[in-house]
Amino acid sequence: MTKQRALLIGWRLEAVTALRRLGADVSCVLTPGDDERRAGILDDGHTFPVPDATNTEWTLAALKRRDVSAADFDVVCAHSEDPLVNAAVVGGARSRMTVDGALVLRDKDLQKSLVRAAGVPVADSRVIVHAAELADFPYARGVLKPLDGSGTVGVRDWHDDRERARVVAELEAEPAGGPWLAEEWVDGCELHLDGVVRGGEVRFLSVGRYLQNVLGIRGGGLVASVIVRADRHPDLFDRARELTAHALKALEHHDGVFHLEAFDQGDRLVFGECAGRIGGSVVDRTVEHQYGVDLHDEWARTVLGLESALTPSTARDTFGMLSLYTPAGRLRSCPTESEVAAKEGVRHVSLRARPGDLRPEPGAASNRPAALVVVAGEDERQTTDRMHTLARWFSAAAVLSRTDGGDA
Repeated sequence: MTKQRALLIGWRLEAVTALRRLGADVSCVLTPGDDERRAGILDDGHTFPVPDATNTEWTLAALKRRDVSAADFDVVCAHSEDPLVNAAVVGGARSRMTVDGALVLRDKDLQKSLVRAAGVPVADSRVIVHAAELADFPYARGVLKPLDGSGTVGVRDWHDDRERARVVAELEAEPAGGPWLAEEWVDGCELHLDGVVRGGEVRFLSVGRYLQNVLGIRGGGLVASVIVRADRHPDLFDRARELTAHALKALEHHDGVFHLEAFDQGDRLVFGECAGRIGGSVVDRTVEHQYGVDLHDEWARTVLGLESALTPSTARDTFGMLSLYTPAGRLRSCPTESEVAAKEGVRHVSLRARPGDLRPEPGAASNRPAALVVVAGEDERQTTDRMHTLARWFSAAAVLSRTDGGDA
């Protein structure tokens, strides 16, 4: 049997591994920085270096320099969010996702318009081209975000007119302009819904509840979530499945993986946004520990046109994921992976920070954790308590030098 030739746009080790495990011959469009990471994994003949893997022109030029085209591959795909549209454009019929489908999963305004038209509860929103237009946005509390952003990068919020004026002034002082998406503030506990859809049917769903809404890190909150189990919260789980099914149908995301954010208002769920990728942080590891489901394998199976291999089984413990941070300053030392792994309930550790790193204020960069951890407990309360204890210990154990030369 001939191997399928897959062109992956944007480096992801998990994607290369998953595709190869299913018998694919993988090549990758990657940046010079990622080119160093692929050493020993992909040879020169299977890599196409570009300045930016989201840029279609550079991607096509890199292929042409080797006298290669998308037609030489059976499938063209992206595992991460940023190159999704590029993969659809370059791949054409060889991509499992259309250009329109990729755009909808990237552009927050397009997707909110579609789910709103389908009757799915969602915040009122408006595209803001010039910062001054925000003054006329008819909500006393709101959020402003990049149209194609992810996480909290570039996101600003306001809770009164004074704070709104501050946001306008900040935007006007920046060299990069709009457009942005302005949204009314949505109350409720933030959830992340992760899973697999095939043939328009939600085949697997994991529901996670953030301990504090992600923007709360700016006030010192934890970036952490705990799995909401269907056997303990059947009503919430049923509402989450219904919202997910309706939203994915509206977005015409019929096959693949998804990461969807929503807000629980008690009597209903409100759609936040949706991505056609596996969730960030250690969503993949948390889901695998809780349900035995390999989301990377399911992504690769969809890309290669293979049947799903889902056989979920709920573990006895309740799992959660936690981002660990240090105070700001030049990092001199912090707990090692083995030291973190030895703490009660810890099941997985990915240490990101290294001695010598300049660590930012935790509240200013939720996307730059020092470590990512999966934690287990007998129930949600024990898992949550263990995460709080772990976060306090890790932050206190880190040794940093302040930029003024003192110690922190």
